[in-house]
Amino acid sequence: MKLRSLMMVCILAVCVGSAQEKILPTSSFVVNFDYARFKNDDSSQYVEMYIACFPHLVTLERTAAGLKGLVAIGLRLTNKETGALALNNRSLIPIEVKDTSDAAYRTTLIAQMGYAVPAGSYELHVTAIDSLATSRRDTFTVSLDVVPTAGTIGISDVELCTNITRSANKSDPFYKNSHEVVPNPTLLFGAANYPVIFHYLELYNLNKEETYTVKTILADGAGKPIQESTRRRKYGVENAVDVGTTNATKLTSGKYLFRIVVLSSSAEPLVRTEKEFYAYNPQVATEVVSDATMTETELSGLTSEELAQEFETARYLATQQELATFAKITSLEGRREFLAKFWSEAAKGKLGFGPMERRDYIARVKRANERYRALSREGWRTDRGRVYILYAEPDEIDRRPSSEGGKPHEIWSYYRIENGVVFVFIDRTGFGDYVLVHSTKRGELRDDNWERLLQ
Repeated sequence: MKLRSLMMVCILAVCVGSAQEKILPTSSFVVNFDYARFKNDDSSQYVEMYIACFPHLVTLERTAAGLKGLVAIGLRLTNKETGALALNNRSLIPIEVKDTSDAAYRTTLIAQMGYAVPAGSYELHVTAIDSLATSRRDTFTVSLDVVPTAGTIGISDVELCTNITRSANKSDPFYKNSHEVVPNPTLLFGAANYPVIFHYLELYNLNKEETYTVKTILADGAGKPIQESTRRRKYGVENAVDVGTTNATKLTSGKYLFRIVVLSSSAEPLVRTEKEFYAYNPQVATEVVSDATMTETELSGLTSEELAQEFETARYLATQQELATFAKITSLEGRREFLAKFWSEAAKGKLGFGPMERRDYIARVKRANERYRALSREGWRTDRGRVYILYAEPDEIDRRPSSEGGKPHEIWSYYRIENGVVFVFIDRTGFGDYVLVHSTKRGELRDDNWERLLQ
């Protein structure tokens, strides 16, 4: 494929005017992030990054022209071996709608960035900030290996899209190899939003004379194939583009894998690529009946706003995809069904946490609010509140006030988790807001030199 140049795409424009009042969102700030790697040259890959923003989750200012806001995106790409920064970039995505009744207020806005990255193993840290309320932010950390394709047959990541059409318009921000390719960073498909999954991928170093078999496989969240289609293609070129469509309206709501496998003319598997996506189809009956149905009955007396507030507090057990999916659901029935299935899954264990019953989680949120409120934040939103909600009551708390030297801090010990773990919180401001600075629990923030922060 040809060398691609750096680009930043936003499918919206900046409005101008003086701020008069702020429109404050009622739900947490959420963005979605996805990426795909393509061949650039023999020593690098071209990494496209996709951001989905939701205007109704962004703080907006009222101006003479309407409502406007900004989402600041920070990208830091660090080489794991050398620690060197391969990328340190900040971009602004402008948000503009006429008013809260405007259809654009509930429309997903897409930004696309692309960078040529040398071969190596990297950690990509993405930060999104609601610029008019900078405490509202969302972050992602992704391990990213850049492995250039040279000599043997190669394949790009598969990009899942809302639409792909033939195009000769090279000035189109989503133009790519004679196609307009509109990404879907939410990775959410279904009858209520995007009923068709469009996919785009690139194949490299093909045999021009060979006829290949291309299999498109949909697998459930555990990787078990549930749907498969097969095509035979003689591309006739060394580097080729493969596009296709898959109907997503018959899938029950849940997580899936979209997998492409390319086989030789002798049926030998050559290359494969796959990506997780989420289907939301409330019209399709689910096979899970008992637990989810029981939970849905428990939720039947809650209003749409109460359901939204409950899911907001449950965000510690939710994936980014689930947060974005729920943000798109506005009907009472849809929210109730989604939350019922969410709690049914949480009761079996979720995101590496043990089984969590809805009633137990809600009780912990209530106690966290009573115990750990700090400044203007509810207790469940604080670091101590989060740890308490996820890991329950610690076996021991060592409280050390400032009178003992240094800043006030607490050390929480859990003896039954991973053969014993600790969480260290420091009141760094002196206003009772204890921030997590160190933990020996896998997946949590670790800083073995945390004591320097006491001074």
